[in-house]
Amino acid sequence: MPRYNNSWRRERRERRGRLPAEGIRAESQHGSFGESWWAQRWVAALERLGYGSRLARGRTYARGGAVLSLDLGRGTVSARVQGSRPTPYRVTMEIAQLSDRQWEQAIDAMAEQAIFAAKLLAGEMPREIEQAFTTAGVSLFPQTARELKTNCTCPDSANPCKHIAAVYYLLGERFDKDPFLLFALRGRDRDQVIEALRGRRADAAGDEVEAPPVEQPPGLAEQLEHFDEPGPGLAEIAPQIAAPPVASALLRRYGPPPGDISSELHVAYVALTRATLKRLFGDE
Repeated sequence: MPRYNNSWRRERRERRGRLPAEGIRAESQHGSFGESWWAQRWVAALERLGYGSRLARGRTYARGGAVLSLDLGRGTVSARVQGSRPTPYRVTMEIAQLSDRQWEQAIDAMAEQAIFAAKLLAGEMPREIEQAFTTAGVSLFPQTARELKTNCTCPDSANPCKHIAAVYYLLGERFDKDPFLLFALRGRDRDQVIEALRGRRADAAGDEVEAPPVEQPPGLAEQLEHFDEPGPGLAEIAPQIAAPPVASALLRRYGPPPGDISSELHVAYVALTRATLKRLFGDE
């Protein structure tokens, strides 16, 4: 009988594929990852680097629950991914953080557009926000492999390996639910960005010409005769009833609810919107 060394056994074990795992399963089981433009932009930044078949295997791992844990910090990501060995592999990722000067320049550019603060407060990432970071000479999304330092404890010498790729894809879905995680990975959390924007908007308002005094409305005694009649401004109101431009805006604004029921709430909000529109207008 021929004798085989441990190297042969390891290779045979690797060929069997990953062990069964019930970790974090990607919500997207088919097609592209992520619903929002910013999540898709993150995935596109990875795929543009051209890692070929490793990305395909990474998608399979992400959809199969191989990622057991995923933790995000300021500029760092750590995860455990089940591979072909009993002990899960550890994946770490470091994203280059922007300097204070770069952040200040980007926030200055954001403050010039009132729509930025409005959308960010609603939990939505404005599409034009990349222009603000371009003004600071940087990009919100990684442009080169040098901006991402990744490591995995698996024996695969390729970087990214399929375990790292799986974490990349699941990060896209995390960004889908909370776009402010992108800011955190670049060095500023949601509260810091919003507070800075509010401060700049307040300063800009203070520099504007003082508004004229508001006319005092007539007293109650003068309005008793016509108090129940609609005012002239009623005809100027043009109500618009339509589906919100951002699905599940409350979830994105306030973050994931306890109990890991984000997916169920998202489905319920979408169904409620459709049912309301159908009842009001008969739309399908």
